[in-house]
Amino acid sequence: METKNIVSGVLVIGGGALALHGFLSASTGLINLGIAGAFLGAVIFTFKSSKYVKKESIENLLEPYKRVFSSFSENLALGGNAIYIPPYENLPKGGLFIPLHENFELDLARLDEKTVFLTDVPNERAMGLFLGPFGASLVEKYEEHMEAPLDGAGSSAVESAAGSVLRTLGLARRVYIEENEDGFRAVIQPEIECEPETCERAPCPICASVLLALAKATGELLLTEKVEEKDYGIEITVKKLGGIGEWM
Repeated sequence: METKNIVSGVLVIGGGALALHGFLSASTGLINLGIAGAFLGAVIFTFKSSKYVKKESIENLLEPYKRVFSSFSENLALGGNAIYIPPYENLPKGGLFIPLHENFELDLARLDEKTVFLTDVPNERAMGLFLGPFGASLVEKYEEHMEAPLDGAGSSAVESAAGSVLRTLGLARRVYIEENEDGFRAVIQPEIECEPETCERAPCPICASVLLALAKATGELLLTEKVEEKDYGIEITVKKLGGIGEWM
């Protein structure tokens, strides 16, 4: 067995276990560290060496992760779709929040990097699950590619940087982002299987990284409205919710 495969397996298994432990102990730091480890292991596994690695391999590695985070949403009876939050004082890297109710409110002043379950709020509609800066490791790669921060760079910068990085990593063939009056329409052509029915609440790292980068580049909170599989790729529709100041 090749060394990279051993390292990949250790990262995926260890990362998954760490993320689950973090969830059970309500530790955002452990959850995100586990996610990062598992995803890094999956990426390492795709690196070609003397043996050709089929894309089904990375899908198999990510499958346990998909099941775990999909079960988070189902078991907690979360009714809202994922909201991508741009960086601000409490969350320097931004983050991903899943509201308890579809008809939600946001209380960003009560969120911080240690939050997992937001329950200490005066209104039940502000409750939900905070997954931290989910996809942030890829966002950092986008900024390395740009050789500049994404803050205020706009959607075209995200389209260009994310498309180049994901294509280089063999994770997606193309990223297209179109802005309209109310939000954005993003099309991602992933090289691995994406499940639209779960991506609205429990997104895969690829979709999450593009939308987290988009929130950072525009300064807008973005609500996932719809994720659909089309002939031309995975189409994601997100709604602009305004800037941080409107929710503090």
